[in-house]
Amino acid sequence: MKRHLLLLIAALSLSACKPADPGMALQNDYLQRLSNALDVPAAEPFNSDNLTHYRLPERRERLIEVPELRISLLELLVDVRHCPPLQQLISQRNSSLGKQLTASSRLAYEGDLLRATDACMAYLRSQKQAELHETLLQVATDKRKQLPGVFWNALNGSAEFERYLRFAPHSLPPNPPEDNAALDALEQLARLGATLPDNLPPSAEQLDPLFFALHASDQGGQLINSLATLTHTLNQGSQLLHSRQQQRPLCPTGQASERGRIAQNIFVKYYAGSLQPYLAAVDQRAQRWSSSLQTLAQVATLTPATQGYLHTLAGEEDSLWADFRAATALHVRRWQALLNSCGLAPGQSGWTGQPANADQ
Repeated sequence: MKRHLLLLIAALSLSACKPADPGMALQNDYLQRLSNALDVPAAEPFNSDNLTHYRLPERRERLIEVPELRISLLELLVDVRHCPPLQQLISQRNSSLGKQLTASSRLAYEGDLLRATDACMAYLRSQKQAELHETLLQVATDKRKQLPGVFWNALNGSAEFERYLRFAPHSLPPNPPEDNAALDALEQLARLGATLPDNLPPSAEQLDPLFFALHASDQGGQLINSLATLTHTLNQGSQLLHSRQQQRPLCPTGQASERGRIAQNIFVKYYAGSLQPYLAAVDQRAQRWSSSLQTLAQVATLTPATQGYLHTLAGEEDSLWADFRAATALHVRRWQALLNSCGLAPGQSGWTGQPANADQ
């Protein structure tokens, strides 16, 4: 019993030593080492309150009013007795369960209904039932016009989509596992929205796995966190590099100095060796993620709140994604300027490409 208790205490102690947010710990470690190497004041820590800038608008601001199209359902049920699939779908919609369809189920239902309506109209044409054919054609035309609104309500009214786009308290971990199922699902939903109303929504059997993939992923919210924290980290690091060079150049004679070689070691070991692989992993996911959000932002009938939120996340300018890319490029330029000033940049005589043995 005593031995088991000691093992439990040891396990708890080890878990307590692990950082709660290893992605943020990696960034903080890099900034601290950079500050020490440059002999400048420490960088400002990331303020988690800044993440609230990426909070989803209220659901009521994102949902679209899609009026119910009511026709003489009883008459329709009688007249389309030769179209059983359409009869069944109309009956289903007017049942107690049908009136409680979730937003995503409503999208699948509308696709099924329009397919059944198209099939029924083909039958009615063959039977020369022009009056009922015209009635169904008008209903189908009106319902197709509503599809973008139904699509947006399916996304904005679903817990799955909300969860995927809600910022997380932690960033992506270093070496994050693949998240292809969720990224594929987001891409497929974006393509679906972009092709409405020409193409109809797929069945629930095809739609449900897409929403499930979004719900099963933690990386959507973690990605938002990582883009925000990395933008801060890179900009703070760029400021440290720039301020040191402006105030006290590391290599005033243009020749490698001891402090310059220390900085080179930080670049090789902690920027190129640790932070840059993490940046690459985040960037790889964010490219697909942002491209899908940009596609979604082009889908018709979205509310101003939804459009504004998608732009805040993934717009071409002044967005979380654009700011991250700009911060990444600036940080590379700052490092190039510093290393070039010491003759220690790649391609120069002082470049080694290998970290020094001494830990900085």
